[in-house]
Amino acid sequence: MEDFFIARITTKGQVTVPLELRKHLKIQEGDYILFEKKGSKVEMKKLAPSNDFEEFAKPIRERFQKERIAPEDVEAAISWARGHKE
Repeated sequence: MEDFFIARITTKGQVTVPLELRKHLKIQEGDYILFEKKGSKVEMKKLAPSNDFEEFAKPIRERFQKERIAPEDVEAAISWARGHKE
């Protein structure tokens, strides 16, 4: 049997992870959560704490490869966000 939990979205798009889930996943303030879209569903995973940037960046790098996002695309997006003209 699956467990179901309901949480409300705030006006800022924030959601509180229900206490039972936080305890089960051992989620604490400052932890990082990865949200992965799978069709019409979203999977939430706690990222293991790591001081190793390579390990932290792995799911992001994999998504970029899947979406065919090149490093140049990221640089251009950062430049655009900062308001620089290219």
